[in-house]
Amino acid sequence: MDAALILQNNDLYYLAGTIQTSHLLVPASGEARLLVRKVLERARDDSPLGHIEPMTSLKALPDEVARVCGPRPWRIGMELDVLPATLLDLYQRILGEDVEIVNVSPALLAVRAVKSEWEIDQMKESARINDSIYHAVPEILREGLSSFDLQSLLNDHACRQGHVGLVRMRGFNIDGLIGVVVSGPGGAAPGHSQFPIGGLGLHSVIAHGGDATPIQRNVPVIFDYLANRNGYHHDQTRMAALGSFPDRARDIFEAMTTVLREVEAALKPGAIPSKIYENVLARVGDLGLADGFLGPPGHAVGFVGHSLGIEVNETPVLARKFDDPLVEGNTLAVEPKFTHPEYGVIGLENTYVIRQNGPESLGTTPEHILEVN
Repeated sequence: MDAALILQNNDLYYLAGTIQTSHLLVPASGEARLLVRKVLERARDDSPLGHIEPMTSLKALPDEVARVCGPRPWRIGMELDVLPATLLDLYQRILGEDVEIVNVSPALLAVRAVKSEWEIDQMKESARINDSIYHAVPEILREGLSSFDLQSLLNDHACRQGHVGLVRMRGFNIDGLIGVVVSGPGGAAPGHSQFPIGGLGLHSVIAHGGDATPIQRNVPVIFDYLANRNGYHHDQTRMAALGSFPDRARDIFEAMTTVLREVEAALKPGAIPSKIYENVLARVGDLGLADGFLGPPGHAVGFVGHSLGIEVNETPVLARKFDDPLVEGNTLAVEPKFTHPEYGVIGLENTYVIRQNGPESLGTTPEHILEVN
């Protein structure tokens, strides 16, 4: 490629430190240029880049590319996994038919997959919000609340603790809630999203998460929260009950904890994600919990862990076909969860960074079940 042309907000934030409407032009050699359409002053306040200039019309783009790449023809990398087809057609027409546009996203996501110590520190800041959510549950969970009520109150708590109020994901038709709280049969309902937890949701427009049914005593409640303090996410799931946690549900929880410990032991540089996933499926089968693992029967998702950072669904993934080895600096959320038709979803989740000697959990929240009386 002669240059990469970056448009998507999350990639702009990663590379330039701003989400002001811009084109980040990164040549194969030489310095990058941030070409700002709106708002120039804010982009200059946000970004440490040396070349931040206005570009009021897309018609000026070919001249900007020529300035850093020299004469045509050019081979330009763009984020083709997220760029709408109509915009791709527009940029092809603006740049000219002699310009080849190729996909830069795999290379960009591979760079983003390895976190710096600064990035890990940002994720630890988000982890502190998740820790505060856990400790707030005994004060908030009470008789008469629905799972949606509890979800909303925990959302409010998270924002008061510094959550920016957004969860960012990559792709088409992928929406993210700050948190998901489900309980009982409503929580066992399969959802349209590619998450291990479904739930009825409050309305068909958001067919996911908590619903209006009051939380029952002695029925498990699961709360899965994506904290985002400063653009970097931390993902965590814990369990609670209003009253006592049922014995059968506790047996399932302990089995999911066992699976989590075994995945932890495997999270080392050089480990193959697809093999970790296959080993988990075999282990769950040995435990007699294959039917309902990672989703209701017939609706299970195909991963037991996902990477995250600026976006929640980054790579690598603990799933089939992810055969490149883990490396130091990968950050993964591991979430063994089981869906029970009566109890809802039972499990837990931690976020880890891969270190040379094994994983480091980025959170400090206890894993024990909260029983609120």
